[in-house]
Amino acid sequence: MSKADELDRLVGELVTLDEQRVRIGTRLVDLEHYFRKAGHPELSRRALDAFRTRYLGRVLELADGMRE
Repeated sequence: MSKADELDRLVGELVTLDEQRVRIGTRLVDLEHYFRKAGHPELSRRALDAFRTRYLGRVLELADGMRE
């Protein structure tokens, strides 16, 4: 495998991971909204915390790294 092929493969993997991360973030937001409307504040908080710490936190970390 050439280095160009390796680069193409890695870019494809990153695109797949990014799309998966977006789907997961969307599902977390949907669950937070569902639990909040259903009157389950503890589950709503868990979904929101997961979104903030794992999803949004990582996005901000990546963005910060790009500025350097």
